[in-house]
Amino acid sequence: MRLNVRDQRLTISQACLVDCSLSFAKVNSVIPDANTPTDGQTLLALALTSIANAIFITDSTGCVIWVNEAFCRLSGYAPQDIVGHSPSLLQSGRQDGYFYRRLWRTIQSGKVWHQEIVNKRKDGTFYTVEEIITPLYDANGKISHFIAFQHDLGKRRERNQRQQFLAYHDSLTGLINRPRFMEQLEETLTQSQHDHCRMALLFIDLDHFKEVNDQYGHTVGDRLLKAVARRLRSAVRQDDIVARLGGDEFTVIVKCLSQPEPATLMAEKLVASVGRPYHLANHSLEIGASIGIALYPEDGDTPTQLLEHADEAMYRAKQAGRDGWRRYGDCLRTNE
Repeated sequence: MRLNVRDQRLTISQACLVDCSLSFAKVNSVIPDANTPTDGQTLLALALTSIANAIFITDSTGCVIWVNEAFCRLSGYAPQDIVGHSPSLLQSGRQDGYFYRRLWRTIQSGKVWHQEIVNKRKDGTFYTVEEIITPLYDANGKISHFIAFQHDLGKRRERNQRQQFLAYHDSLTGLINRPRFMEQLEETLTQSQHDHCRMALLFIDLDHFKEVNDQYGHTVGDRLLKAVARRLRSAVRQDDIVARLGGDEFTVIVKCLSQPEPATLMAEKLVASVGRPYHLANHSLEIGASIGIALYPEDGDTPTQLLEHADEAMYRAKQAGRDGWRRYGDCLRTNE
């Protein structure tokens, strides 16, 4: 459906259509006389029809007389479903009657209404929009129409959530990244100190991953890293934390231990899990894991100490033949 500006005698003057992804149009409008240039009317109709924001126009009683294509895509209503009806078809039940009475009083008084609102699509699903409703005036200064601009907040929130996720997670595996890992390590250490219980940090470096990456390429290498991440997640307890620090280095924070033994049992379990064959891209691949363990309070009482000591223990595991684990405290006793 197109807006026939000449039939409706409706134009918008002084329109400021800002970047639709960031803001709404602010409109100060009047109903013109018959001398309004047709070219301007055509341009206006094209702009309203093509704009990315959902727009609908009602008469002074609130009956919808026109919607643009973006409105139809967002709401699921075709023009014939909504034109001639009240916008109450969009009501989701999330806002009460007082909300709508206040909205109506605001725009009938000639003021612009601007707020977030949850609407309901034709299929029954909900969507949230930022909405601006502006009164339109005829030549006599009386309100003749209302125009509503709707900006879909769902896409914006999805983008924000994605950006927030990537700020704290590894984009390849979905595990938390190094900055978030350091925060979690400090938080877990503080909680362990408060609760007077042990915790363990496991530092995992994959064995023979470079050979696989060099022989089969980065695509297979990336798939292998994602498979390793899945195995690590499935092998730990629900409250434990798995992170990817970068490359083929991973860590696991094991919380709330009464004795050191569960940490070593966890390391054995992880070595066995990572060491099982992988069947990727018609290839059967085998890698291993060298794991270093640092315990609080025995092996350190700061995040930096625990990370450095777990890293050192991991290198001792590699020197001992790889595909195994070492505890930092045991390494010290061996040196003695």
